[in-house]
Amino acid sequence: MHINWKSGVPNWTKFCTVVHGRLCSAFTNCDAWTSPPWKNLHYRPIPRKTGMSEYGTLPWVYRHPAGVHLERLDGRPVFTTPQGGKVATDETLARLWKDAAGNTLPEILKATTRCDVLKTTAALACLSEAGLLSRDGFSVPSPAPLPPEQGAQVSVVIVAYNSRAWLEECLPSLEAQTYESLEIIVVDNGSQDGVLSWLADAYPDVVTLEMPAPDSLAAAMNAGADLAEGKYILLLNPDVYLEPDAIARMVRRAGDGADVAAVAPMLRFWWARSFLNGLGNRVGAFSWGMDNALGHLDLGQFASWDELPSACFAATLITRRAWETVGPVDEGFPLYYEDSEWSYRARLLGYRILAAPDATVYHAFGGRVPSGEEGGLSPFKLSNVAYGRYRFAFKIVGERLRRFLRNYWLEDWANFTRLLLQGDGASARSYLQAWKKVWRDRRSLRRMRAELHSRRVVDDAALFALQQNMPMPFVWRGLPELTWELVVSHYLPLIRTQKTRPMPEFDPQHRSPHLLIVSHDVVGEKMAGTGMRYLEMARTLSADLDVTLALPAPTDLEIPGLNIAIYEETRPGSLQVLVENSDIALVSGYMVEKFPFLETTHTRLAVDLYDPMVLENLHYYFSEPLEAQTALNRHAVDIMNRLVRLGDFFLCGNERQRDFWLGVLAANGRVNPQTYHQDSTLRKLLDVVSVGFPPRPPRREKAFLRGVHPKIPDEARIVLWGGGIWNWLDPLTLVRAWPAVIARHPEARLVFLGTRHPNPQVPVHEMVNKTIALAEEIGEKDRSIIFLEWVSYEEREALLVESDVGVALHPVHVETRYSARTRVLDYLWARLPVLVTEGDVTSEWVQEYGLGRVVPESDADAVADALDFLLSRPKNDFALAFEPLMDEFSWPRVVEPLLAYCREGGYAPDREVRTALQAPQSAGLSPLDHSRLVKAVFIWRTQGTRAVLHHIWRYVQWRLAR
Repeated sequence: MHINWKSGVPNWTKFCTVVHGRLCSAFTNCDAWTSPPWKNLHYRPIPRKTGMSEYGTLPWVYRHPAGVHLERLDGRPVFTTPQGGKVATDETLARLWKDAAGNTLPEILKATTRCDVLKTTAALACLSEAGLLSRDGFSVPSPAPLPPEQGAQVSVVIVAYNSRAWLEECLPSLEAQTYESLEIIVVDNGSQDGVLSWLADAYPDVVTLEMPAPDSLAAAMNAGADLAEGKYILLLNPDVYLEPDAIARMVRRAGDGADVAAVAPMLRFWWARSFLNGLGNRVGAFSWGMDNALGHLDLGQFASWDELPSACFAATLITRRAWETVGPVDEGFPLYYEDSEWSYRARLLGYRILAAPDATVYHAFGGRVPSGEEGGLSPFKLSNVAYGRYRFAFKIVGERLRRFLRNYWLEDWANFTRLLLQGDGASARSYLQAWKKVWRDRRSLRRMRAELHSRRVVDDAALFALQQNMPMPFVWRGLPELTWELVVSHYLPLIRTQKTRPMPEFDPQHRSPHLLIVSHDVVGEKMAGTGMRYLEMARTLSADLDVTLALPAPTDLEIPGLNIAIYEETRPGSLQVLVENSDIALVSGYMVEKFPFLETTHTRLAVDLYDPMVLENLHYYFSEPLEAQTALNRHAVDIMNRLVRLGDFFLCGNERQRDFWLGVLAANGRVNPQTYHQDSTLRKLLDVVSVGFPPRPPRREKAFLRGVHPKIPDEARIVLWGGGIWNWLDPLTLVRAWPAVIARHPEARLVFLGTRHPNPQVPVHEMVNKTIALAEEIGEKDRSIIFLEWVSYEEREALLVESDVGVALHPVHVETRYSARTRVLDYLWARLPVLVTEGDVTSEWVQEYGLGRVVPESDADAVADALDFLLSRPKNDFALAFEPLMDEFSWPRVVEPLLAYCREGGYAPDREVRTALQAPQSAGLSPLDHSRLVKAVFIWRTQGTRAVLHHIWRYVQWRLAR
């Protein structure tokens, strides 16, 4: 954003015009439009088939808890909380909340489309975790409390000012602590509520101190700390309530090293207890100081937070060692910034401020529950906060001081001018008072700065680095926000990346994971091996998972019990919406190039490496000029490398392939300590999922070729080439051997299945024309050699039943070694004797189990002799040899690794590391910027232009404050 600071205020007219134009553009052009879905759907529904898998039986019904209601504030829906607070929401989430009462998750999800299942599930989980819905019939076991603990003494220092009512809540929570070595000190800073006499009667063991006259909060805290005898000083506001193990957990964190100065617990709102008041705070080069993660719903995403920029003294544990080295709180701060200044001062001297996210403290802000009404700081507080940040900057900031002071001054001047124009003279004078006080204190501030910076060991870059990635606040007029847009754009990605605690809505025991299988090939009455494999894989897995099969073109095949979705390669958003609304997506090949969003999706990705495309292409483009081959190879290698970088789990066709792909993974850094520690065999990273057998033998309901085709009598012995005539195969040797075969077996017929791929986008291979020409040359085309167009899925089964021998010949080259021919698996399923060239894995199976004959490459005599052997005996003579394979290659057995991953697997352990390294570069909007634009469009459509501008201004403040 461009801000015209020459006028002292942002050039909002120009800015809003630009934003409005971009929003309109996004509204009309966005592919992956994320419109509000609950009963107001804009996505094309995915056809739902009879018999589809259900979401499972869940043991709870959603209810509205007592004290939770919907109200309106300036036209916006807000939830009330049982503690008397409010949470701002939007119409979409409010409608879902209303409709959820009395229903189970499966009942609610049936009212939405496939594209919105994950979003709706996440929204219900967030509402429940926020305490705005209850799960009637489901109880979450409470974590076991820490046992009673004796340790180094903790001196609790509480500054009270007319706070008796809050101390009546705070002190019992201290008495209930599992950490028993406590000294409690209450400093009365001029109260008029008789707090000291009450303490003498009710809590005679509490040490009390009455300030001679009301003083600054900093002075009162220092006075209490002077009385403290403990190894630790716990500074508390009186309006807090501690969970029983909060102090014990803070003390444990304080023991993490001699350089620990302070420990900040997780502060939550007293009146909205699932939402953060903050986990520490920070001060930046713009705006006021800010609590970290203010207004965020706590789903456990902060459990890994370690070091903080600063601690909030509403509740902070300070080590005695640091207090003595860093010094007391600066009493020059009348109110605000004293906690941040002490924390940054400690860090300047080499100390750390640690987070204790498992130590929970509820904060009531002096009993003032934000009403959500428009309002700001009083003139008195505004003067203190404006002065406080200048004092902070003068003392703490080093080489960046000019930047801080310039930004503060420009912002103050803009606000001062605005207040004058609005006629608010009292607030405007607050800035004059603050500037006057800064000028008055300039000499003392220089002295303090010089003394402190003579001891500093940390520069500004390191001092302010911690706050670079702090999340922006989620608040509206002082209220925490929970909206549909926040669920979709913020909380759902956290859930999907497993950065939250487990929630029952996403527990596999209660909900089948949703697997999206993306086929790059057609699935229909006529299809090739790739389409067949994905179809049977989807059918098999749908018995245990919620499966959707995504196809690049409509299908003419009836597939009962399976969800089918159609995507278009020319519209990436048509696939993106399917991927983003699935738990796992199975992708392959050139999809990573056609759909670049795969490199940044939050969906877990299983990558199918069944086809070693780099090796296939070496042979496929062999006749091209060397320069073209080199360019094509470079492109294929790039695609291969991008594929192996983005996957969380990988499938391949056989153990030979697995060795090859492990090398590729290693070359791309995917074989690393993280993936090795997960599983030293690396099976959780890469496993074999080949092609399987259906649970029944192939069927032939009526004659297909025998006695039907004019050249194939009933007594014919059919030799089947059961798939495409690809350039990397060797049908020519078979045709050359054929005259010798029919000389010995005149009844033999050679049937080539499929001269053209059923996918019209696949070009005709040169080998097709060569094979047909050779058949004509020997005079057997349309006599004993029959070329068929691609047959239907059912006709394929009939042809397998009618055939006597299955053939798969190939040159012996590098692709051969790693291939897994789908057609050979078809032969094995049909118990057809197999003739295969040596060199690939299927030839080993044929030799090991005695399933047919293996011949050298390009040896027509060996092929003729092998066919003579196979045609000289009934195919039933080989039937028993196939028995051991029936279970090993059954589809349920084959898909076991993928099923296990979908049920139990997660993101690859190195996913977060590599995501940071492979952020895609684009000449247009980055995926992050695109998501922000979509978010802005969503708010515009659902809340209006004013709400958009409010969010934009809040975002700008957050960015500038980082």
